[in-house]
Amino acid sequence: MMNLETRFTDLLRDRNLKATPKRIELLNVVASYSSAIPYSEIQSKLNHFDRVTLYRTINALLDGGIIHKASVSSDEVYYAMCKEYCTSECHNHKHVHFKCLECMEVSCVDVTNPLQIQIPNVIIKQVEIEVSGVCEKCVS
Repeated sequence: MMNLETRFTDLLRDRNLKATPKRIELLNVVASYSSAIPYSEIQSKLNHFDRVTLYRTINALLDGGIIHKASVSSDEVYYAMCKEYCTSECHNHKHVHFKCLECMEVSCVDVTNPLQIQIPNVIIKQVEIEVSGVCEKCVS
């Protein structure tokens, strides 16, 4: 089985991005998180990155269609890995972002009936939906 570093290296090269150690390290952190990861958690895990390097690395991965913003609340930004159908031209997410109001965890949830939104005379490139409530762990 292909290891994660090799997979990330191939993914970065497929998106015409250099497979730098910092990009691979950031991808390891985002991919290892069980749900969308808050920016503050990325900062604490990669505290040896300076602020500008971290910002540029995140933006390169966003622009490359490798990670996406799962939630932007007033206090925190959450990031998650994209699926293989996202590209540098278009993030194509067929899921909603669910934020638990109790534990504040954000997760990407596939929907059974994908939304079909059409606006006359407009080309829609991206739709982002955030749903909030109480997750299964916090309800029980």
